[in-house]
Amino acid sequence: MTRYFKKITRRLTALLLVLFLAGGGIVYAFVNEAISMAFEAATPYVEQGFEVREDTWSGEVEPGKPLLVRHQLFRGNEYWFWAGTSWPGATVKVDIFDSEGQSVKLEGFVKPPPKKDAEFSEGSYAGVRTLPGKTATYFVRVIVEYDHEAAAKDPKLQGFNPAVDGVGEFTGTVDWGLAYGYR
Repeated sequence: MTRYFKKITRRLTALLLVLFLAGGGIVYAFVNEAISMAFEAATPYVEQGFEVREDTWSGEVEPGKPLLVRHQLFRGNEYWFWAGTSWPGATVKVDIFDSEGQSVKLEGFVKPPPKKDAEFSEGSYAGVRTLPGKTATYFVRVIVEYDHEAAAKDPKLQGFNPAVDGVGEFTGTVDWGLAYGYR
């Protein structure tokens, strides 16, 4: 009986392995460069004791169109929100508001977009710090700016992201990513 059970178990395991590899064994992964830029902006604050959460938001947006991300913040915690974009020549801004539309930003920063001869990791990102006075829902506003015509004429950006068969061409949207941390 034991030999029979082992034989059946091996055959069943082999069959399941073949089905897994044939049907769903291929896994694809991608790197979200905008989130990577936001995490890069967080680096100095992690060294100051901020814990970066795994919650992130990202996507594509038309330049200049504001995005609002609703998030619950707790009184007594200090928060940083970091936004980034990987699109050459684009800039990102971030601010935070309470439910009445009042800015609760204590401080912030904006890093300008890279120059053509800059390292790839130097990109456009921004951050905002807040210390909520009460536990409530707050709104983080992200705005990505990009002037396609000006960037096309800027010799520093020409050739930075060359278009190849539709890759790297401006399609009317730019990427954005948002991450946060607290202490």
